[in-house]
Amino acid sequence: MRIVGYADRLSVRAGDPIAFHVSCAHADYRPEVVRLRRGGSPRHGLALVEENVVSGLPARLPGRVQKTTSGSFVEAGPVGPVDEVGLAVWFLPTLPGTGPRPLVAVGDLVLEVSAAGIGLRRGSAGLAVLDAPPVERQWSFATATVDATGEVRLSLHRPGLEPHTTAAQAPPSAAGGVLRIGSGGTVTGGLGATFNGKVARPVVAATAWPATTTAALAAGANPLTLLDPATTSALDLAADPGGTRVPDRGGLTGGALIRHLPTRGVPGPFWTGAEADFRRAPDEFDALHLHDDDLADAGWEPDLSWDVPTDLPSGVYALKTTAGDDVDRIPFVVTPARHEAPVLVVLPTWTYLAYANWRTYAEYEAERLVIYGEARGIDERDRWLVAHPEFGRSLYDVHTDGSGVCHSSPLRPIVNIRPDYYTPTTRGFRHYAQDLLLLDWLDRRGEHYAVVTDDEIEREGADLLSRYDVVLTGSHPEYCSAGMLDAYLAYTHAGGRLMYLGGNGFYQVTARHPGHPDSVEIRRGHAGVATWVSDPGEEHLAATGERGGLWRMRGRAPNLLAGVGFTAQGFDSGYGYARTEASADPSVSWVFEGVPAGVGDVFGVEGPGLGGAAGDELDRADVTLGTPADAVVLASSVGHSDKIALVPEEADHGYAAPPPGIHPKVRADVVLFARPGGGAVFSVGSIAWSNAMTHKDGDNDVSRITANVLDRFRDEPGPVIGEQ
Repeated sequence: MRIVGYADRLSVRAGDPIAFHVSCAHADYRPEVVRLRRGGSPRHGLALVEENVVSGLPARLPGRVQKTTSGSFVEAGPVGPVDEVGLAVWFLPTLPGTGPRPLVAVGDLVLEVSAAGIGLRRGSAGLAVLDAPPVERQWSFATATVDATGEVRLSLHRPGLEPHTTAAQAPPSAAGGVLRIGSGGTVTGGLGATFNGKVARPVVAATAWPATTTAALAAGANPLTLLDPATTSALDLAADPGGTRVPDRGGLTGGALIRHLPTRGVPGPFWTGAEADFRRAPDEFDALHLHDDDLADAGWEPDLSWDVPTDLPSGVYALKTTAGDDVDRIPFVVTPARHEAPVLVVLPTWTYLAYANWRTYAEYEAERLVIYGEARGIDERDRWLVAHPEFGRSLYDVHTDGSGVCHSSPLRPIVNIRPDYYTPTTRGFRHYAQDLLLLDWLDRRGEHYAVVTDDEIEREGADLLSRYDVVLTGSHPEYCSAGMLDAYLAYTHAGGRLMYLGGNGFYQVTARHPGHPDSVEIRRGHAGVATWVSDPGEEHLAATGERGGLWRMRGRAPNLLAGVGFTAQGFDSGYGYARTEASADPSVSWVFEGVPAGVGDVFGVEGPGLGGAAGDELDRADVTLGTPADAVVLASSVGHSDKIALVPEEADHGYAAPPPGIHPKVRADVVLFARPGGGAVFSVGSIAWSNAMTHKDGDNDVSRITANVLDRFRDEPGPVIGEQ
């Protein structure tokens, strides 16, 4: 991609400024603001629709290539200069290689490790090497001391082995500069040359301590009882796991900054296993897991800032950058300055971030062919991602060392949050591009609506939702916080009306990262559909301390809020829904006004992509999981193939064999239920629903059902279940 960029936020209030960061390999480019009315491309079989916005931006801007270096590390100091120095750290290598990676550095003095052993260098000059390979994925303890005469001593303690020590002589030289853990200095562009693995209990002192001190530190002694606290650094990596600063318990530095979102709340070398929650035994969770592809902020310079007009309508916009045949659309949502619309659309931006820069399509093309049973191709931007791993991964990926990615930041180019991005999973539309189809549907109906994102719901809660008669979700609001669940529940219990127009929603425990409030964090745990699982002792989110994984496993299944919850997934085809007998009751039959399908008849069998309204990921009603007992199941999907699989938490346990044929839990349910005070919830149980709404330009039964519910929810203040 010869032109690409990102905004400094995913949403901005009308009247506030927003900045854009662009990398362009052309001499110059044309910036313009557009309102995105519909996603699409020739490959989707549906044209992208956008409108130019008067913005007052320059006609052309000079192009420049901006680079990003990924990799997490800790930075403090400066230290010294000091005539003597001692360095120590516990480390657990997860990707040892032939090339050395830094463990602890003071200026250009670097203690480093490779698969062959540890070494100490000053700049590019090696001072000493200890040929004693560390044990992969096991804790080891390394030290290096240099005295005033230049004598160097290296020591390595490995599990189950005798300590290894070596000595060498180097020219005397003072040590000084920035103290770094996991990094030996700056690298321009690409993956950082940082340590891959866990680090704990780093010690830096202005003295070359004796071997007895090394032995005591290896046994877990407090360094501040062995060394002069005033000239010793003992960074407390266990402190404030959700933050970006760590205190120094010694006096050598004023504390440190943690760069680029390493995994925190991690068990250290002295974890007993008695506690899995870092809040209950913080001294045992004193490690960080560093990765060379961690990224909190791409760090590009801004190219332009735009003051969003106060009267600009709420909606989805983009900075369209054009240079020759190269185009990029940097997305942002304009939220309302005044809450005047009756309808609110909440775009599931936390889910967009969860999938941000998901590389599986380009990295696992052969595996995808097996999953789909056909070649669906990929978006070429995914190949660009593979060539640029420094732009961070999705929460479905693993790091270069194989550990799961648990942070995602919007402060980087994210190529799959684009209106023309092609998703092979659904043969076209999914997530952001699909949710633009919902907005196009609303526009075609002439609806007066506003748009916000998950961030606004997290910050403003039920107070924001309460300003609207009807709230519509996007197609896949999977990732959410406790505060977001509370907000939606409070809204519907206070008379608000919610239309959940998707599938696999309200599923994964997610939190905003306090130190990087634009970023989100998860821990997969050991349940649900997952491409990685948490390491032992790492199920709790550093951001909040709460247990991660599925909300269902914490007693908050999606059924409690939406009446349905995730049950099955598959990507071979979309399917239709059959009306239930309950749907014919006059109290709810208004939902099907204008729909020719009677009880038992099937509707919604057509649509773009997978080709039906029930597809991709499916939710079903279940009173044992919290579906209200008075919820009415209006329709259930039918005809699924054996390629639609139950999610792991729905699998049958025990000795009894599962029922023959397609499991009865493999279905999407459309439900409607009332809340006290006039509140109501309508849920469709399928990600593919809003795709199907666009069939024949909205002249279809799925569209009519959605319109009937929206009209009733918006216009009728009385009970939604009952005859008018």
